[in-house]
Amino acid sequence: MSTLVYLPTQDMFARPITITPLASQPGVPAYAARGIVGTRAIDVSAMDGSIVSDQQTICDILEAEYAVLPVQLDHVFIPADTNAGPEMGLYQVIDADTNGGGETTLVIRKVQTAKPS
Repeated sequence: MSTLVYLPTQDMFARPITITPLASQPGVPAYAARGIVGTRAIDVSAMDGSIVSDQQTICDILEAEYAVLPVQLDHVFIPADTNAGPEMGLYQVIDADTNGGGETTLVIRKVQTAKPS
């Protein structure tokens, strides 16, 4: 599955990313990688029965391309790419889920930096 489906998909849709392995490999410098960045819808039921709709930003990575997979608290920087668009900025991994077939989905959250006043 990894070689027949996910590798060609990564070759077509992945964009460059930089992983800073703060939790998965403390002390190891940031390294270049690639992933397919996208969003997915999430709906949350409130206590009053209403539905709150939101979205999650995700980054799908090919497990075979990583000696150590990113984990929660690692950082992902998404730079500008001529094929994939403008810089998206710095994100933190808040969850990592393998699909059992060679691909892991990183759920990432934008890191907000304070602007000087």
